[in-house]
Amino acid sequence: MALDLSTLYVVAGLGMLVAGFIHLIPLATGRFGSWAGLWGAGHLIAGCGALMAVLNDRIGLPWAPSIGNPAVVMGYALIAGAVVKFSRPDARLTSMLATAAVLGLPLWFTHDPAHFHLRVAYLSVIRAGFDLVVVIVAVRLARRDSLQTGWIVAALFAVTVPMFLGRAWLAYGDRIGTQLTGRHDDLGAWLAAGQIAFIIFRAFSLLILQAERGQSQLLDQMERDWLTGAFNRAGLDRIAQTFAGRHAPRTLTVMMLDLDRFKALNDTLGHAAGDAALRTFAEIAHEAVGQQGHLIRWGGDEFVCMLPDVQTEQASIIGDRIATRFAQTMAPRMAAHGTLGVSIGVVEGDPDTPIVDLIAGADRAMYLAKGDRRQPAIYIKAA
Repeated sequence: MALDLSTLYVVAGLGMLVAGFIHLIPLATGRFGSWAGLWGAGHLIAGCGALMAVLNDRIGLPWAPSIGNPAVVMGYALIAGAVVKFSRPDARLTSMLATAAVLGLPLWFTHDPAHFHLRVAYLSVIRAGFDLVVVIVAVRLARRDSLQTGWIVAALFAVTVPMFLGRAWLAYGDRIGTQLTGRHDDLGAWLAAGQIAFIIFRAFSLLILQAERGQSQLLDQMERDWLTGAFNRAGLDRIAQTFAGRHAPRTLTVMMLDLDRFKALNDTLGHAAGDAALRTFAEIAHEAVGQQGHLIRWGGDEFVCMLPDVQTEQASIIGDRIATRFAQTMAPRMAAHGTLGVSIGVVEGDPDTPIVDLIAGADRAMYLAKGDRRQPAIYIKAA
């Protein structure tokens, strides 16, 4: 069956133009980051390049390939750069865009109809390369931020990589005809049709990804303490759920941490100083715990650390590090107003032990430590 590639390329070009404008509108309102501008501009430029190819075949524009083909290269680079910016807003794209400009240079000076198949092969390889960049970035984003739609974006771009490479191989062997458009019934035409289909499908994929990330960020805000950035009790409930089933750790160690003489600090220096002390403590605790566990603000000046697969010996090292660093950091601020310390209770249990029981045990241990100032913490193991 012969395919009308002229119509397909027109649909692809118009679809990319629409996608470009739709992404630029929210950018103008400040709702999205710079990734929307890159994504929108990339689709506008690539869409114009596709339409220029159709016009060249229909009415004969000798200059069209020299402008349209480099435009497509830059458009694909901007689309890939948009995904990079979406993943890492502080990323710099200078090298990527400079590479695209260099790759597009040969296409400025190659418009001989006899070299049509070589231009298609070259352009297809470049498209495959930028799509592969998107796949890698999207997979990393999906893993890092637990975004399910990241896998969808990766899949939509991954499918076109072999399609572009297959078309490049056919074009290099001069097996795609002499025109990009028109009616074709060869394998290269079917590959081109498949590429166009996925290009249209994925044009709005970042909006879906942004929607999921926005929902995830909203959920994270609901589960975080606004002052310290630690999880709140709602966050603790979700953390507890992750420890169930096949994700259950072999052991679970819980630390209860309480700031000593915190009320005196509030009474003497004011609540602003107390808030600053809580933020300082949370920063120190976050740094000490790292990726080994989770910090939860239990209430007031009490915090809980959940440490899966961490033994009491390692937990004691983490606790001592937190207490020592906090005391050293707060000493200059307190001056003649006394010192701030940390009392710590630690309990180690197995995954079958209810978390509320572990927290209660750590709380009892913490109060024992608070009553015995000869040691910074008392470590007990749950039966």
